Amino acid sequence: MSEESRRGPVGVREAGPEDSEFLVDMLLEAFNWSGEERFTRKQILKDKSTSLYVAGWQRAGDIGVIAVDLAGPSGLQIPIGAAWLRQFPARNPGYGFVAEDVPELSMAVVPHQRGRGIGTGLVRSLMNRARDQGIRRISLSVEDGNPAMRLYSSLGFVEVGRNQNAATMVVSLDSPAQAVGK
Repeated sequence: MSEESRRGPVGVREAGPEDSEFLVDMLLEAFNWSGEERFTRKQILKDKSTSLYVAGWQRAGDIGVIAVDLAGPSGLQIPIGAAWLRQFPARNPGYGFVAEDVPELSMAVVPHQRGRGIGTGLVRSLMNRARDQGIRRISLSVEDGNPAMRLYSSLGFVEVGRNQNAATMVVSLDSPAQAVGK
């Protein structure tokens, strides 16, 4: 991809059922954030502890946003990142589970588009949508060394626990200081 298209305008739209395959792609990017292929698409979809983030998208309560490159050929909007929330029951928790009423955030941006603030924009947009739907807190899990930890901290997420080599982080959406980008 050329440097010029890398700097093309970016839009954000709601994620729908038609985005389920792209969310799998983004989940794969999130799990393989270091560039090392630790997981394959098949492994993610086969393993119940990872597939729960995308299986059956879009079910009641799921909220998601997709970043799109608006400079695609013939006006095509090319997906380049996603952020989504999903709630899990205590009997089948996600990696960043803190409570059944606290949805967990998943987010990734395609590698050649990283470093442009797209992830920050996605998470801010999702936080605002969640707040508008009455969600009070969001959790996530982020591995040690993942540069996204700085992004999450800058948006008000705080570490509330650890699971092996990963931090569980939570942000409160009740605080007016968290009303980002409105």
